[in-house]
Amino acid sequence: MDGDDTASRDGPFGSGAFAFAEWRTPFTNAPVAILDVRYAPRGTEARRIAHPADQDGHDLVARVRIRDTQAIYRVTFTDIAAMRLLDEGGLLEFWQKTEARGGRPGRTTFRVRNHAWTRESVISFLPSDGWSYVIASDDECLEVVSAAVPQVTAETPPAP
Repeated sequence: MDGDDTASRDGPFGSGAFAFAEWRTPFTNAPVAILDVRYAPRGTEARRIAHPADQDGHDLVARVRIRDTQAIYRVTFTDIAAMRLLDEGGLLEFWQKTEARGGRPGRTTFRVRNHAWTRESVISFLPSDGWSYVIASDDECLEVVSAAVPQVTAETPPAP
């Protein structure tokens, strides 16, 4: 399942105008736990924990569990320029902008650009026109700069 990339009307990349945009997934507004994040050779199961020295030919695979239904989804990122996994407290700018704007396109999955990391690592964001994909849980957040829309597939169905 691909996410819908409805873009925000905020400023273009590099304008300095912080922007959120939609990234629809089966868990866009559901509380999730990030189970693991791993690099894997393209087209294989994610078994490698360490960052490969050469990202070419590797995908970044994240597994998330919806807390309410226990359904597990695999999110596969290709064409990765950068990634970070950090405590949700490390993204204070996101939460302040969410509050100031009265919300964002999704509680758990969304896109963002022209934020602090963009300004710190401009070259990393060039392939994606400044956008990064975010999975935000109550405990940690995964942010990935990718020129391609991540693929989301069900690994286990929701519990009845």
